[in-house]
Amino acid sequence: MSDSTIHLKRQYSSRQPRPGLPFRTTPRRAATLLLPLLLILLLPYPGRTASLEPAAADNSPRQLVTRLQEKYRRVTSLGFDFTQVTRGSGRERHGQGNAVFLRPRVTGSDSDKDLPRAVMRWNYTAPDRQVILNDGRELSIYNIGERQLIITPARELNNDITYAFFAGTRNLLDDFRAVPPDPRLVFSLADRPLQAVRLLPRKPQAQVKSVQLWVDDKLLIHHLVIEDHFDSITELTFTNIHLDSVDVHDPDQVRRIVDLQLQPGTEIITR
Repeated sequence: MSDSTIHLKRQYSSRQPRPGLPFRTTPRRAATLLLPLLLILLLPYPGRTASLEPAAADNSPRQLVTRLQEKYRRVTSLGFDFTQVTRGSGRERHGQGNAVFLRPRVTGSDSDKDLPRAVMRWNYTAPDRQVILNDGRELSIYNIGERQLIITPARELNNDITYAFFAGTRNLLDDFRAVPPDPRLVFSLADRPLQAVRLLPRKPQAQVKSVQLWVDDKLLIHHLVIEDHFDSITELTFTNIHLDSVDVHDPDQVRRIVDLQLQPGTEIITR
């Protein structure tokens, strides 16, 4: 134990919500709900697997998702600001902040052998200052105001599928069906047209019932709605989107993004 941090290891019953991972969708929970979708969009896979659906025209939901995935797999970094609204059980919760996702260029040399394969960092500025960081090995939830860091193995976060996503062996259409958008859900921008597509898990997911997203003609995602099995709806709107703005060839720049900059006296809980 160091002078600046307090390390604890706690066990949680499967009937009790874990700190930072409550049963119902909260602002910080939405980042974990998004991981499977974002991982398969951003991470490369060795080759296309056999399609579970017949070929379709270019304007079909399936083709839209295929083009979307191909675009984001050419991206080395993605940054954006976000606002979030979660509605459920008669309550409405709001959050906002910024995020950065990147794939470091790891050569295996001594200078970068410690770098993760992919990084996803959410910086919440409201309602509370929090950082949610997933480096493919650990999910870290850092509550700055409470000076508490919770660390969970990434492979246990959303079952074996998420681990497979990080390994780069999953195709989005292997795990989700692309269908026309739900007409109940509406989103638009004044300055550009958008297309919407709905994603339904092929197999029951513990946390995600459906995902609907809206993209522009450049295949940038501007809005996303997640529905869970508690009938809670989480909406995220993305602005100030920038691609390939991080030098992923610079190990020091990558390390600065991964660094949580813990405050003295931070309690660290691992499981």
